[in-house]
Amino acid sequence: MRPRLSLYILTIACLIPGGCTKKFRLPADEQTPPPRWTYSRQDVRSTARIGSDFGGELNLKWEDKISESPVSPLSIGAGRLIFCGTKRRIYFYDIKSGDFKGRVNTKGNVQTGVVVIDSVAYFGTSPKTDEFFCLNLHNRKVLWSRPLKDVTGGPIIIDDRLFVGSSAGELYCLNRLSGEIIWQRSAKAKSLAGPSGGGGIVYFPLDNGNLMALKAATGEMVFEAKLDQPLAAKTVLGDNVYVTGIEGGLFAVDRQSGETAWSKEFAYPVWTSPALDDGVLFFGDNGGLVRALNTDDGSVLWEFQSEGVVVSSPIIVGDFVIFGSLDRFLYCCDKKTGTLVSSREFKRGISIAPVSDGQVICVASQDGTIQCFGD
Repeated sequence: MRPRLSLYILTIACLIPGGCTKKFRLPADEQTPPPRWTYSRQDVRSTARIGSDFGGELNLKWEDKISESPVSPLSIGAGRLIFCGTKRRIYFYDIKSGDFKGRVNTKGNVQTGVVVIDSVAYFGTSPKTDEFFCLNLHNRKVLWSRPLKDVTGGPIIIDDRLFVGSSAGELYCLNRLSGEIIWQRSAKAKSLAGPSGGGGIVYFPLDNGNLMALKAATGEMVFEAKLDQPLAAKTVLGDNVYVTGIEGGLFAVDRQSGETAWSKEFAYPVWTSPALDDGVLFFGDNGGLVRALNTDDGSVLWEFQSEGVVVSSPIIVGDFVIFGSLDRFLYCCDKKTGTLVSSREFKRGISIAPVSDGQVICVASQDGTIQCFGD
């Protein structure tokens, strides 16, 4: 190869974030309070709804491209957008400007996404290195790590306790400050989505069709509801626990007794976690449909038809429901009517949920393109 051409290729490679070596460190003067909402259904207080003055137009604020695909949900923490890629790296962007702030190399793929609280990041890696980490973002030092096999889905934090599930069938409660295991319970089934929690109870959907509810303090069983189809999405908590099944079911389960209040069956598999807002549930399915259901009885309020499979869980930003599809579009619909307000096309499909801080909305497509939108 000619020297001039070699130099040109090297220069271009250095400009690509996925190929750079800038290490992320959070400035020492930045302390981050506990997040109100981090990523879809993975903050214990989240129903995937964010209060916002967003007007519905998906105007592009900034864009970047990473040389790898997302391997787990996007998240927001420490004022940064956090992207976990297929090459065992975590990327950090300034959420307002889109400036690349650096990356952290990990020993395995970050299957859980990243939760940030008090300037500390929590995440689990798998495969090859099955370990859960607590990382200080100021100095990049690991505060503690613990070998946990096949941790999947998003962890949640309640007070100073960290709750995680695994595809190995083990459910854990850890002290988030020390990493000490407070309790551990075998579910004898895979917890693919991870827990949700509230009211002193954590809820684990399982791939054997059971919804397991445990006391957050002790791990003692509250109930185990048998819903007769695999559960691979997070629950959302309202008057009931609401969860979808991959054979097309949506279930409303009493939060204390585990009795089914109502259930609905739809024609296509459902892999998305529901979003809840003001007595309405929103979810997408493999037929490309996004539906709004009344939480009282499961009656359908409206439907929106996209052109591809919807596996990106919807979020609610102000007056709008936002979701991605494998048809390569990001959609923004009026949450009351389902009317399309705006959309944006990507080069590849969208398989993970968008995230928002109420000011901007960020999404990543399967080819590693990140776009950030706002009014």
